[in-house]
Amino acid sequence: MKKKFVKNAMNAFTPYLNFAFGNAHKNVQVIKTLDWIAQTEKLKKEYRIVFLFEDDKPLSAEAVYLKLYALSTGKAPLRSVNLTGAFGVLENVAWSFGQPLELAWLREHEIEMKLMGEYPLIESVDKFPRFLSHIIPADNTRILDTSKVRMGAQLHPGTTIMPGASYVNFNAGTTGAVMVEGRISSSVVVGRGSDVGGGASILGVLSGTNGNPVSIGENTLLGANSVTGIPLGDGCIVDAGIAILEGTKIGVSASELAKIAEANPKAKLKKSC
Repeated sequence: MKKKFVKNAMNAFTPYLNFAFGNAHKNVQVIKTLDWIAQTEKLKKEYRIVFLFEDDKPLSAEAVYLKLYALSTGKAPLRSVNLTGAFGVLENVAWSFGQPLELAWLREHEIEMKLMGEYPLIESVDKFPRFLSHIIPADNTRILDTSKVRMGAQLHPGTTIMPGASYVNFNAGTTGAVMVEGRISSSVVVGRGSDVGGGASILGVLSGTNGNPVSIGENTLLGANSVTGIPLGDGCIVDAGIAILEGTKIGVSASELAKIAEANPKAKLKKSC
C-alpha cells in the first residue's frame, strides 16, 4: 500500500473526518489509522489493500479472509459467497493471539526461542482463524470457548455456544437466538429458537448430504447425540441418539398416523404395508 492511496482516500472521506473517532464509520477509522501509520515505514511492508469486484473463487489468502469476514459480520448472507478452492489457497499455520505463524519458521527458530523464553503460545494449528480473533459479537451473544467457532461463521444476536461438543464451522450459523451444544457443520443454517443438543451433529455438504445444504427451521429441537442429515422445518423434534439421513426409513404406527392426519387434515397420508 502506498502513501498516495491513503492521501486520496483521506480526501474522499473529508466530509466525515471530523466525527468523533468512536462514532465514525469504520471506513473512516481505517483511513485515519492508515494515515497515522503512513508516517512510519510500516505501511508498505505490513499492509495491503484488497478489492473484490466479482464473486469469483478466491485466489489469495486475502480474498478468502475478506469473504470470511463479510460472512461473520453479516455483510454477506450465509451460502452467498464463492469459497470454491479456499482450502487450497490457505496454508496450515499456527495461530498465536490471532496472528498466523508459519510452521516452517517455527521449526527453524524453535530452539533459540525456547532457550530465550520467547516461544509463542500456540492456540491452534489451522487454515482458518478463530471467530473471536476478528469479530466482536453482539452484547447478548455468548461464546464460552474460543475454539468452538471458526472465522466465517455467522452468529445471530442471542446465540449461545456452549463448551464441550459444540462447534460452528465457516459458512454456517444461526438466523436467530439459538442454543448450540452440538456441531453445526459448514453450510448449515439453524433457525431462531432452535436447540442443538449436547453432542448433536448436523451434517454439512461434505459429510453425507449428497452436496445438499441443510437448513434447520425455527423452534426445532435436536436431541443429545442425534444426527441430522436432511433439512427440517419449524417445530420439529429429533429425539436423543436418533440419526435422520436421506436414506433413513421411518415407520409410523396406525395410531400415531391418525394423530398426524388429524393435525394435518390437508395432507395426503397413505398407509404402507
